[in-house]
Amino acid sequence: MGENFENTNIQSEELIESSSASTDVSEEVAADSLTAGTLNGTDSALTQSATRDKKIKLTKDETKVLAKHIIILVLLACFRSVTTYMFIIPNGFAPGGLGGISSIIYNIVDILAPNNEILHTIFDPGLMMFIMNIPFIGAAAFILNKKFAISTFGIVAIYSALMFLLRVVHFPQFNVSEQPEYKILAALAGGATAGFGLGIMLRYNMSMGGTDIVGKILHKKNPDTSAQRWILLCDCIVASLSGILGVISLPKGIQASDAVVSILTPIFFSFVSLVFGSITTDIVQAGFLSSAVINIITDKPDDISTAISERLHRGVTMSTAIGCYTKVEHKVLTCVVRKRQISAVKKIIEEVDPLAFTYIVKAHEVAGKGFHSAG
Repeated sequence: MGENFENTNIQSEELIESSSASTDVSEEVAADSLTAGTLNGTDSALTQSATRDKKIKLTKDETKVLAKHIIILVLLACFRSVTTYMFIIPNGFAPGGLGGISSIIYNIVDILAPNNEILHTIFDPGLMMFIMNIPFIGAAAFILNKKFAISTFGIVAIYSALMFLLRVVHFPQFNVSEQPEYKILAALAGGATAGFGLGIMLRYNMSMGGTDIVGKILHKKNPDTSAQRWILLCDCIVASLSGILGVISLPKGIQASDAVVSILTPIFFSFVSLVFGSITTDIVQAGFLSSAVINIITDKPDDISTAISERLHRGVTMSTAIGCYTKVEHKVLTCVVRKRQISAVKKIIEEVDPLAFTYIVKAHEVAGKGFHSAG
């Protein structure tokens, strides 16, 4: 019993010493870790501070690109505001989008309270356009990208401010309300200028907000969705709402046929402006030079390609194809030409190989060395 008790005491003392030593080592390790963590934290804080203090420097090329982007943004915003103020607003057109809605609201106020300057200021089309675009631009910043949202905000802000200023200084307008025979000119001019501005904006990833942002968001969320159809649907609804202006303008005792004309006239002209604007946008995006791609399946590729190269000065690309039914190998020639040269190519094919199979498709845009300098 005594030996056991002594052994127990000895073991207890050894355990206490071991525990004490372990505690000392743990404290040293903890102290070292704390010191290392403090130093690392200090280094991290200094690094973050240095990163914050470091100025973002743009290269010369990047500065040029940014300056070009800003200049184009300002010019397009000014162009759209002047043309909208001159052709769209005074004639009561509503060619879609938030701009069309703001035009309808302003013209309703102008009809009901023509001399109330306070209401004209509150419902100014530029101011209304800016206010209505705020939630759309916010959505673009979160869902799309900040660069696109900032560009859109810049265009909308400049557009709205200049529209407001033009109304204040009574800038001249192409108002043909009293001359219906010239209204078609105003609709075409308004659509063409709006379409030209929109085409340039789309080339540089800009927009006037509103339905354009909705279309981009729909396409991003579901690439299979035809965003253009939704945008077109919204624009058609807005254009149809312009008939409200005709309803408000109806005099008492008007005949039914005259009432129909009064209501449908602003709708028709709004659609003319909308369609012509869409056509102009497509032309600007696709390019002003119309071209075509000609594909020729032939057994005389060398003769046809030589004739095209010598007569039209156009390059030809040759590839091989095998017919699924006949299992016979043929050569396929592909050539891009101007539309005015299509008949010349068809004549060459008819002369060299009347049995050749040919199909022609439209080329929306052609870029590359040699094409624009030839022919």
